[in-house]
Amino acid sequence: MSQQSFVHLVVAVICLCGIGRAEIKPDFLMDSDPEFHRLPPIKVPMPDHIRLWIEVLGRPEIDYQRMAAESIAVAHQKGIPGLTETIPALETVLTAPSSHPSARFAAARALVVLDSRSSSEKLFEVSQKYGSELRQLIEPALAGWDYRPIRSVWMKRLETRETRPRELVLATRGIQRIRETSALSTLEQMTLDVNYPVEIRLEAASAAGELAETGLEADADRLIRETRTSSTINRLCALRLLARHTSETSLKLLAQLATDPEPSVAAAALERLNQIDSMLVLPFVELAIQNNDANVRTQAAVAYLKLPSKERIRTLAELLDDPHPVLRRRVCEEFSRIAKQPEFEEAIQSAAMQILSRDRWRGQEQAALLLGELGYKPSWKRLVELMESTRREVMIGSAWSLRKIADRQSIPAIIDKIRRQTEIRKTNQTEEIDQQVGHLFEACGRMLAKEAEPEMLVYIPKNLLNGERSRCAAVWALGWLYAGNPDRSIARQLIERVNDNSMPPVENLPLKRICIISLGRMKAVEYAADIRKDLVNPTSSDKFSLSRRWALTQMTGEEFPDTTADFAGNGSWFLEPIPPKVTAGNDNSANLQP
Repeated sequence: MSQQSFVHLVVAVICLCGIGRAEIKPDFLMDSDPEFHRLPPIKVPMPDHIRLWIEVLGRPEIDYQRMAAESIAVAHQKGIPGLTETIPALETVLTAPSSHPSARFAAARALVVLDSRSSSEKLFEVSQKYGSELRQLIEPALAGWDYRPIRSVWMKRLETRETRPRELVLATRGIQRIRETSALSTLEQMTLDVNYPVEIRLEAASAAGELAETGLEADADRLIRETRTSSTINRLCALRLLARHTSETSLKLLAQLATDPEPSVAAAALERLNQIDSMLVLPFVELAIQNNDANVRTQAAVAYLKLPSKERIRTLAELLDDPHPVLRRRVCEEFSRIAKQPEFEEAIQSAAMQILSRDRWRGQEQAALLLGELGYKPSWKRLVELMESTRREVMIGSAWSLRKIADRQSIPAIIDKIRRQTEIRKTNQTEEIDQQVGHLFEACGRMLAKEAEPEMLVYIPKNLLNGERSRCAAVWALGWLYAGNPDRSIARQLIERVNDNSMPPVENLPLKRICIISLGRMKAVEYAADIRKDLVNPTSSDKFSLSRRWALTQMTGEEFPDTTADFAGNGSWFLEPIPPKVTAGNDNSANLQP
């Protein structure tokens, strides 16, 4: 990889992920209304499974050994207890000279996942004996466990120029993880030595920067002025050396790099200044927010978002239309948080409306989502206009926001749009139309728009053209229109959907579940028996059972026993124990059931 290519890779991973949080996304109200609390799976010991996996680990088949080890790792990640019993069998596969590399690797991974620190010595010996792939897996675990015997191996690698780069990276990261300060001078020399590979110098700089909070300013300054090789790599190394420094000298160096012409350098310097104190970034924001690189713009946004003011909000609002999706979504999400502070609410609403009024789809989408999340009713007229957008992001976002705002003045336009989209989808069924109409039906349901009933009724019959989300939302809305007061004709159509098991096409299960919920909400008592007949296990916590229980309680007031959770991973393993067949001469040993 060339130095220029490596710089581009560094740029790609620097700091956009550093501001990622939960973005505002269009959701469906019917997915959470009514709200069911599903119980987490029960995590209990599985002695029969464990005995079977131990037995399989002792068999000669390579794939059985591998898959048993993989199952043990997955079971542990699911929270199943009791798996430490498998450790001796895993260690046998790990250390046996005859083990296949894939089985050995799977056993090693299972031991690492099980956090089997008692296996450290065996893992260490195997990692040094059977190749680089195992070292890549095992050595980071040994670093996390602070396994002391490996320290001398890592130090030897650092001091040997012939060490392969991949092994050097492992050693450098291990030293960094265990905070072996005796390696600091060696790491400094590797960082300053322009003859080392670029990736090694950067790794060494990162490790040194984590090991020292002071004392590396002179090295950083030397690297900034170094011209014998790629100046960009030198400056990136300097920044990594200063990762924990806060001295006056280091702040001056960071300020110098904050305006660097190379975006990867400027972004990293601004990020470090933001970590120390976003006030230090303010002098650079005006220039940084105009930068062509998204990482640089991101750090400018971080500073203003941490230190908001009405003027800064107007500047930040322009980033709702930023070309980079992560940045514009984060600004939108942060605005929804800041708007909860009374002194900034009006400024954010006004800025978002300005973006919404423009003709650029990125800004329209984010401003629509923001104003919907804020419930800003004066935006309804513009949102109605944006329903006509040809960009799926805007047409869906505006429909969702109209549901969130729920201004009854928008009802005629919403119904008209549903009607037109229903005609269009007869010849042009698309996912975005399905999503948009679904949100609009939910808006009608939330506003109890009885005038939308004719459009809703069109979506009850089984029709491949109407789409799952649209149909479910129409039925959900009808439940609200007739809550507590069922319409016999509509209720009959809904129960027909619930009972429809004909072919083809198969009635979709989400619609059946929403039909059950709407019948319950209507209190259509005459269909209680139909809903009860398929409630096979009243204590099950699956969505269908919970929906039937809820509907029956609404209809009849019936109380049900507490739900019970399913067993974690039950029925999902590559081998399951089965009851042995008792016959003459049968030794009742475990059966293998793939």
